[in-house]
Amino acid sequence: MKRVIGFLSILIIVLIGYYLQPALFPPAPETKKVEQNQRTVRHKALKHQTIETAGYAEYIKQPVGKFEATFGQPTKIEDSGFFFQTRYYSLDQGMLEVNVEAGNVSTIKVMSQKGELEPFKFGMTNRQLSEQINLSADFALDYDEEPVVIELSENDMRYRPLIAFKNNTFAIFFFNGDSDKLIGAAYLDIENLLRLMPYQINSGNPLANRIQESNLDWNVLNQQKQTRLIESINQYRTLHKLPVFQTSSTAMTASKDLLKTFLTSPKKVLSQERMEEWETDQSAHLSNLSFELAPAELKKLAKAEETDYISGLFYSPTVDPLFSLFNWISRDRLNELYDDPDANSLGVAFNQESVLVLIQEPEKTKDSE
Repeated sequence: MKRVIGFLSILIIVLIGYYLQPALFPPAPETKKVEQNQRTVRHKALKHQTIETAGYAEYIKQPVGKFEATFGQPTKIEDSGFFFQTRYYSLDQGMLEVNVEAGNVSTIKVMSQKGELEPFKFGMTNRQLSEQINLSADFALDYDEEPVVIELSENDMRYRPLIAFKNNTFAIFFFNGDSDKLIGAAYLDIENLLRLMPYQINSGNPLANRIQESNLDWNVLNQQKQTRLIESINQYRTLHKLPVFQTSSTAMTASKDLLKTFLTSPKKVLSQERMEEWETDQSAHLSNLSFELAPAELKKLAKAEETDYISGLFYSPTVDPLFSLFNWISRDRLNELYDDPDANSLGVAFNQESVLVLIQEPEKTKDSE
């Protein structure tokens, strides 16, 4: 009898526990496992706007003879050392340059303070431009049957917006980093866009700058680029009613010495991390992997050479001097070199893709050229 009573007691306890368990310990709500592809969905770039082809965009990828039928013969023709030829044309109140490859126009660069850039004009602000067209931050392109996605940063959109035309050519408009006014424009085909552009590529590969292996005399080319950059800087200053920089043997020699010292012994100036960055940039030859000396690094370099200066810049790669000047003027810190209100002494030195610009006080230089 005791066994029966004990069995029934245990059975009752078990039954009570079984039926009360859902009330006392409700099951946790079921959570569905989110699939990986649901979590990693990214914003897909919208198709960028293309506008009607007009102005300089009509001559990109066309024979240079077509351009010259409208704008006349060049005042000068120079080799670049990078598989293109640069032709210079007269332009009232500004500069006009054309890069030519295999007889066709690949890039047109124009700098002015006032004038038309059909359907735009120099001197307009970025806000006025954005009121006229819808600026795009994402560009999904195809080059050599490969997809390429370009993304513009907020600063790119403000100071270096990219415009696409319906004939599959492009224009980069450069706005002054201080005044926010349009000071220069570069029209180019997609290949040169991928070589020269200052933007980030999110998909696809940028194109390397090809240094020409030939019997070209790089001493001559470096001298030509040096002269052209000085002319471009002073033309920019003239357009903006600033006194032109003077060149002197002291400033020119100082810039050449600093450039040679850095290229010979960069480890004396750079940290290990920065040295790795420099070596990566040099091996890649990519414009969007540009390298410039930080102010402290340039100061360290100048101190080793016992050189005094007001401001300076080391930048690589500089494949196209006028294009690089546009890029520098559109950037906050770099534009200070060229908007200096004083007529100081300017020194410029080139070594293929690398350039060093130095600005010194006039009283510290002699024998002005």
